[in-house]
Amino acid sequence: VLKRAEHAEAHLIDFNQLSTREKMSAILEKMKGNKFIDFVSLFEASEGKIGVVVTFLAILELLKDSLIDIIQTEEFGPIHLKVIEVH
Repeated sequence: VLKRAEHAEAHLIDFNQLSTREKMSAILEKMKGNKFIDFVSLFEASEGKIGVVVTFLAILELLKDSLIDIIQTEEFGPIHLKVIEVH
């Protein structure tokens, strides 16, 4: 993900718009209607390294709040996120 973000470093973005809370909401919105979502698909290359950090922090916060779960079925395999259903 960081390698992909390095290619977008030449683009200018407003870093003030990158909020962990907003990113958490965006991740949950993107996950609506999906049983699983690919970890890598949550990162936007246009946001650069700062975007990678904010997105990763948002994922960690969602994990801490028990709103999502992370699944990896094999060593070095793809990572997927799943919304934890509250009954």
